[in-house]
Amino acid sequence: MVIQPEVGTAPRIQVSRPTALVPELGAHKLADEDRIRLSFEQAEGVEPLPSQLKLREVSPELRAVLWNTIQSYLAASTGRSDYGKPYLEKPWSTILRDDHVYRRHKMVDDYANIAKDRSLETRSIFERGNYIAIFGWLEFVLKHPACPSDLHKRIESNLRYCRAAYRVVDKQVICPIASSAEHATIVRAFADLDATQFNGARAHLRNAASNLTAGEFADSVRESIHAVESVCRTLDPSADLSKALARLEQQISIHPAMKKGFTSLYGYTSDEGGIRHALLESGQAKVDEADALFMIGACAAFVSYLLNNARTNGLL
Repeated sequence: MVIQPEVGTAPRIQVSRPTALVPELGAHKLADEDRIRLSFEQAEGVEPLPSQLKLREVSPELRAVLWNTIQSYLAASTGRSDYGKPYLEKPWSTILRDDHVYRRHKMVDDYANIAKDRSLETRSIFERGNYIAIFGWLEFVLKHPACPSDLHKRIESNLRYCRAAYRVVDKQVICPIASSAEHATIVRAFADLDATQFNGARAHLRNAASNLTAGEFADSVRESIHAVESVCRTLDPSADLSKALARLEQQISIHPAMKKGFTSLYGYTSDEGGIRHALLESGQAKVDEADALFMIGACAAFVSYLLNNARTNGLL
């Protein structure tokens, strides 16, 4: 029996490259468990096996699956009138109107709440837009106050199913992820920062993820290191990160090598023109995507390290 997924929901099975073989049937036979994850054409070698998408890559499958999810919400929000054309009800009428005005900066009186027109306009983003256009629109919706409460789970499911190099973190930010371990580290950092006194650090880490997706690598590195700095200053107010770490070292167990490493990273962000000085001196910081990916992962891990040590030593 084939179980059909709900409308707008990607099938729950994860597609992966098969690894298990059945020796008694020969090396060309796939194990049953792996075989059912593939289409007939893929199993027969007529079509290529699914592979992990690269950063900035949006496959036709990902476009279709994401639009399937969004279209299902728009369809469910469509109202009908006896006299006029079908229209969008809240929350999507509000979300798309705000996108029209506050994100695309178009005149409000040019906006018409006609369901078909708004659906086609939104579809074009997923059909023809690049990764910036697609993820930028999705992140705007996820951050909108009227965003459906379960949308972040649906988008996360879509990204995983299509093997995208991006994940939803903190329910509203789409972040590039180098590995599943790095994703777990960033998610853990947001969970550890889930306290009122760390709102600043949480905002910095969220901005680091948003900037990274948008290709603003210097801004992402700056926000990542500011997240660590904010945690340190909350635990023990001081002039800068290096001094705060020196004082915290006397109160909680910080490994000397760990302290030295992050002090050096802080020095790097201070010395590399443009990262922590608003691009005033060199005009453009010499930072690439690899630097920004490393920094968000390293800073997220260090945030969790500091907070867990602080809790263990009674500072929180």
